Parts: sequence; structure tokens; C-alpha cells
Amino acid sequence: MEFKDLHINERTLSALTKLGYTVPTEVQEKTIPEIIAGHNLLVRSQTGTGKTAAFGVGLIERIITRTSAKALIMTPTRELAVQVCKEITAIGADQPGLKVRVVYGGQSINVQADSLQGGVDILVATPGRLLDLSRRGVLRIGDFNAVVLDEADAMLDMGFRDEVTEILDQLPQQRLTLLVSATIEESILEMAAKYVPHSRTIEVGEIEVVSTIKEEHVEATERERFPRLLEVLRQHQGVKTLIFRETKLGAERLQERLWQRGVRCGLLQGDMTQARRTAVMNDFKEGRIGVLVATNVAARGLHVENLGLIVNYDRAQSEEIHLHRVGRTGRMGAEGKAINFVIRKESREERMSADHPDFAWMKGGLESYRSGGGERRPFRRGPLHGRPRFGEGERGGYGAQHGRPREGYGRPHPGHGRPYQGTNQAHTQGAPQQGHGAGHQGQYAGQGHQQGHEQQGHGQSAPHQGEHRPPHRRPPQHQD
Repeated sequence: MEFKDLHINERTLSALTKLGYTVPTEVQEKTIPEIIAGHNLLVRSQTGTGKTAAFGVGLIERIITRTSAKALIMTPTRELAVQVCKEITAIGADQPGLKVRVVYGGQSINVQADSLQGGVDILVATPGRLLDLSRRGVLRIGDFNAVVLDEADAMLDMGFRDEVTEILDQLPQQRLTLLVSATIEESILEMAAKYVPHSRTIEVGEIEVVSTIKEEHVEATERERFPRLLEVLRQHQGVKTLIFRETKLGAERLQERLWQRGVRCGLLQGDMTQARRTAVMNDFKEGRIGVLVATNVAARGLHVENLGLIVNYDRAQSEEIHLHRVGRTGRMGAEGKAINFVIRKESREERMSADHPDFAWMKGGLESYRSGGGERRPFRRGPLHGRPRFGEGERGGYGAQHGRPREGYGRPHPGHGRPYQGTNQAHTQGAPQQGHGAGHQGQYAGQGHQQGHEQQGHGQSAPHQGEHRPPHRRPPQHQD
């Protein structure tokens, strides 16, 4: 079967031919006629099988025949929104007056509002920005009577459930609704039961990596992983490579290390501004950089021509994310390759080897260290080592060490025959004094401590009850 057998518009066929699309994929062959007929659909198909073109062609046909007034396509990420808009714009390029627009967070909302002033036929949007524009009165969600939830499973997983349901509640009851996903989970079925009534289900292929993608697994310890990655990149010089990491910080650090080793590579992660993300993607697509390090933000909707290698430097947290990562290559029947790093634990021999980083400060390995040979690291007093415990000082306890007494204490230290330094004046202020020069209060309480207090003796005074005056300290002698 060819596209012309699907009874679509001649201008649409012309645009598809220019794009190199002559034979529809299985999901396109099954989906396009159903969309044109106006049937609600729940579509599951593998990543890279042409789902975007499937619903894109169907929506364009309904817009130009006026069977749908306006179409809304919701995506979970900015990159996917931009990619979908670009592809649908290309498919509808020969349709006069067809207006395809995209709105997403990270770009000036005023610029996007201006772009909608002239009207829109097909709008691609992320949920949050769509609601922002609606609340500002820039557009009415109720005007759209055809809606597509692209990567619906990801939209729910990424926390957009409330926004998506709020949008769906504002759409007209009589509408065309499509849920498109690489997997169909319980959450998708629950949403379909409420918002996609009388839907038909189209499932294409097994939930696995497409057959044109060759997967390899590389076992390595944490210490070996980066050198092995460099080896993989050397073996695939000239091949566009996308490297996945789980965290933003991990992606940043890996990019820095690769640059230090002379590998020209870009970085794509969620905290980057949209302008920076777009610039990096353009550099990667146009070949100015051959390697891109990214988080899972690039796992969905990213389409790069001739992307030959996917490297899972970190293992994906789920099989679904793995499928989306690997699906960035081998698209539309092309061949692709994915290399998955599998971390193994170090053996005892590896851990105790002389060249292990943990023992780099030693010479001759563990046995040399045990026998007294080798260089030892100098002892450094750190935040948890080498400090006295609370209440203990090097000389005279806590107060002698830190220059202040433990709260409420002013008596001599029992082990050193002298009081704590820096008596807490506020603790004893206002109490009558029992001596002027003898005893610890007269000696250490500080000048002015006794001012304004009644004195009970002028000569020697008895120590506090239960306390001992240090034998080597004599009370001062007073002269009449």
C-alpha cells in the first residue's frame, strides 16, 4: 500500500513525497483512515514508527475538509512540541493558509501570544503554557474540537495529570480525541475510560526495541566506565552519538570530562533556557558537534537525522524509558545501535590493587603498606576526626578548649585545679558574694561582677560547700 491508496488530499501527497514518504508504516496505514472517519482512538506503537505523521496527516485532512474546526496537540516536553510542530508544518506545507503554531514554557509568553493573534488551525502545546495563555484570554480551549495527547503515558508520569484533566474538561463534548503512546498502562486506560468514550484501540508491534536496532551490553566497574566510554567513542568516530545520564549534575560532569579529553560534545538538560537548548540541538543536528550528553528530557520526541549510536551511560529507571531512549535511533526502518553500560562490583583483587584510586597515595600496594613500606597520607584533623568530644578539652575541658564555660558552670575543673576560663557572668549576676579575694568567684568572676552586691567578708572566705580550693592557690593577702 502507498499513501495515495489512503484517499488523502493531493497537496498532502505532494508534501509527503517531498519528505520521502511514499509507503506508510503499519501504524500510519491503520490510523490515518480512522482519524479521517472521526473515530476516537487509543494508539500504542513503538517509538520511531511514524506516529507523529500518522495523526498529523489525519488532522490536516480533517482541517482542510472542515470536519474539524481546530486541532490541539499536547506534548509533555518542549523538544517534543517543537519537533511535532516542525513535522506537521512540513506535511501541510502545500496547503494554502494552514496555520500551525507551537507554544511552550521557557519562551516569552508575549511573543507566543502575538503569534496566535492571526488565528491558528493546529496548535501544539505543553499543558502549562496552554493554560497560561487561556487564563490571559489569548485563546479559548473550548474552540478546539480535535485533540491529541502525544506521549500520554509520559504526560501522566511527569505530573501533568491535573493540567491535562483541566484542559480536557474545557473541551467540547463533541470532539475527536486521540491518545497516542508507546505503552498503554493502567493510568492511560483510566483516562481513556473517562475522556475518550467509545474509543478504538490500535496496537502495533510488541513492546520492545524495534528489530532494526542492535543492542550491546558493556560490563564495567564504576572506575572502568569512563575509560570504556572513551574507547566506544573512538570506535565510532564520525557517528552521531547521544549519551544518556539519569541526573542533570551527572550529565554536566560527564560533558566536562569529555571536553577535557578533547571530545567536542553538547549538553541537554531541563534547567537550560529554551534558547540554549535550541542552539545545542541545532549544533547537534547540523553536525557542528558529534556527541550530545543528555538527561531523559531527550528520550521523547527528539528526532535527529542519521543518529547512529545511543549510549546508556546510566541504566534507565524503567523499561519504558529504555525503549524511548533507544528509540531515538533506528527510526522509520533505518538501522541503529545502542550500547548499554552495566555496572558490576569490583572484585577483591581489583579493589586491593596498587593502581586503584583509593590506594594511589601508597607505593607498592597493600602488602607493602602492611609491612611498613609505602608512603602514608599525613594525618589531618577533619570535621569528624581529631576534635575533642563535647565536654572535653585538651587542657581543662570544654571551656579551656573553646574559650567559654559550659553553661551554668563556674567552679574549678576537678582535674586541673583551676576554673573554666570565661565564667558565665550572667549566671551568677545578682547573687551575694561570700568573699572578696578568696574562692573562685572572687578570683575569676571578672571585674565588675561584684559591683552593687553586698560583701559578707573582707578577708579569706570559705569555699563553696562541697568544693575544694586548689591546694597550690593561696588567697591574696590583704593589708590593713
